[in-house]
Amino acid sequence: MRTLLKIKNNYSRLIFNVVVLVVLTSLSISCDSVVEVTDPDIVTPESLNSEAGIQTLRAGSLGDLAVAMSGSAAGHGATTGLIVMSGLMADEYSYSGTFPTRREADTRNLQDINGDINTIYGNLHRSRTGAETTIDLLANFGGNPEVESEMQSIVGYAYVMFAETFCGGVPFSKAPADGGELIYGEPLTTEQMFNAAVEWFDQAVTNAGSNDKLANLGRLGKARSLLGLGQIDAAAGEVAAVPSDFVYNIEQSDNSRRQENGIYIMTTVRRQFSIADGKGGNGLMYRSAMDPRTPWDGGTEFGQDDITLYYNQLKFNSSSVPVALASGIEARLIEAEAAASADDAQTVENIHNELRAAIGLSELDLSGISGEDLLLAHFSERAFWLFSTGHRLGDLRRLVDVYDMMPSSVFPWGPYFKGGEYNPNLKFLVPQSESNNPNYVGCLD
Repeated sequence: MRTLLKIKNNYSRLIFNVVVLVVLTSLSISCDSVVEVTDPDIVTPESLNSEAGIQTLRAGSLGDLAVAMSGSAAGHGATTGLIVMSGLMADEYSYSGTFPTRREADTRNLQDINGDINTIYGNLHRSRTGAETTIDLLANFGGNPEVESEMQSIVGYAYVMFAETFCGGVPFSKAPADGGELIYGEPLTTEQMFNAAVEWFDQAVTNAGSNDKLANLGRLGKARSLLGLGQIDAAAGEVAAVPSDFVYNIEQSDNSRRQENGIYIMTTVRRQFSIADGKGGNGLMYRSAMDPRTPWDGGTEFGQDDITLYYNQLKFNSSSVPVALASGIEARLIEAEAAASADDAQTVENIHNELRAAIGLSELDLSGISGEDLLLAHFSERAFWLFSTGHRLGDLRRLVDVYDMMPSSVFPWGPYFKGGEYNPNLKFLVPQSESNNPNYVGCLD
């Protein structure tokens, strides 16, 4: 949020910064976009206060979300996204590079001056503020419910990602659409962030009207928020109508370095994030399982650090492969979690086996499994389906915060393979750059 906080009295400068990023990315847009956008030759702040300008702002918000989540090939040493950094904090990836900021995430021994986390933090806020500005300006042109719905979901997902991966204490500042002074946000607890997300998704579903894709995007976002609040049954009810073949992608492209899939760049190209296997004792066996949901190769060459054997993920096998933000598979997994929390092993088994059959996997047998063991069996399946999509750190935190499991039993723990120990911290810290906000307090928890 550093960029946002430095702009205190000129709304046009905020918009101009958003647009410069949009032009550089050649307008990366989701596959489920409802409005086509033409790449402008010249963009000025004044031109944004128009219907065409609104579409430009919208595209900028989507582009910033893609960089925040997936990263990109742009920047010195490329740009890390939330997906790979949260995967390091959890059990999806091990670090095979030399950047100390990324090793901090691998050990969870984070500092509030971590540059990679600060970049993710800023990109998430830029995506959110771009979406909010788009919504505000739409009022000048009679509104557009479908664009509003999509942007409201994007704002909602920003709140969800902050709640799932950062500590409590994240402020959400706002630059008014009328050009007024920046309104500094108050620090929100994790619960408050999830609740704010629910409100945004409710608006998104209402505005989606008969557009099923946008309505399903909002429903899944709301359900994900409800999971974080521990309202498991309500989350399952929210996604009951979402079809299993639904998907809303974060689009990637090789049109420019900023649009490239940063997961692919950081793994296959730069060999810095190696797919893990039993990380820290508690981690899942993503390689040994030989599961088609976590394809990999390697183990014959070293990573970027020249000392760690490198295992390459193959789920994202090019710079233009999209990343699912929300899907019908996730909807079924939410229903399975509700069944697991109710100790209904048969329903959990039925849901998972239906999903597995669709890709030719053998059936699970969960008979005789109950309690924490049933939950862990479900969360294991969920981890393979949602591998490297930004879910795993939030899932592990939910096992601790909602289901009262010990962190030392679900997170990588004990000796770190490059020396030292895994830190008991489970969250990204609010970056020190946020201290420009007079309401800044760091982490509340």
